[in-house]
Amino acid sequence: MKGAVFDWDGTLVDIDQREFHCINKALAEHGEGEVSQEFYVHNYYQRPFEVGSGPRLVIETALAQNTGRADRVYETYRRLFAATVDRVRLHEGALQLLKLLNGEGLKVGIATMRFTRSVLASEIQVLGVDSWTNTFLTREDLGFDRRLGSLEETVDQRARLVTRVLAKLGVSVAESFLVGDSWWDVRAGKKLGMKTVLVKTGFSHYNDFSSERPDLLVRSLPELEARIRGGEMNDS
Repeated sequence: MKGAVFDWDGTLVDIDQREFHCINKALAEHGEGEVSQEFYVHNYYQRPFEVGSGPRLVIETALAQNTGRADRVYETYRRLFAATVDRVRLHEGALQLLKLLNGEGLKVGIATMRFTRSVLASEIQVLGVDSWTNTFLTREDLGFDRRLGSLEETVDQRARLVTRVLAKLGVSVAESFLVGDSWWDVRAGKKLGMKTVLVKTGFSHYNDFSSERPDLLVRSLPELEARIRGGEMNDS
């Protein structure tokens, strides 16, 4: 292996506290009631085969009786999210794993379906991840500025994004692996012919995606680090 591509939200970073805060604050700014943690988890994570981002699904469902306001509330949420970079948190073992890969001479990239590149750049810098990654791309870098239209398009755009990151890293699909927390990460990796790692964080913490048959299924990033030290990514 010469390279690794990571998803960001839910895989390297834990976004739940920040997302929950920003969604409820956006609802409050528009005179709407807050949602519960249970409501957030169900509509953010437990509807993984529906088209739409987690925060948008939460907001749209919360406004079921007033759907005409959803776009305005969502834009307020995006503003609040961009202003709360200080709330971003790495998952346990994330930095240690990136340091290991660097020490092994692997090139590391981040490919996220999040849209705004400037917000991600700030998060990467605040967390010190910029010292241990070679490049990152968001959906904004694809010039894709509309909502995804289908599950197939979700996989296609994910694969397109990962392909761009690999090109910037200068490594082939045969020399790299993709790490994510969702079914679309695994399907995109398989579409490209990459080895895939599914971490049971983020979406996979709340859903069983084992039927997608990733090359490696791990409970956490520290477990992935241990597997890499044991040579499993080269052997699998």
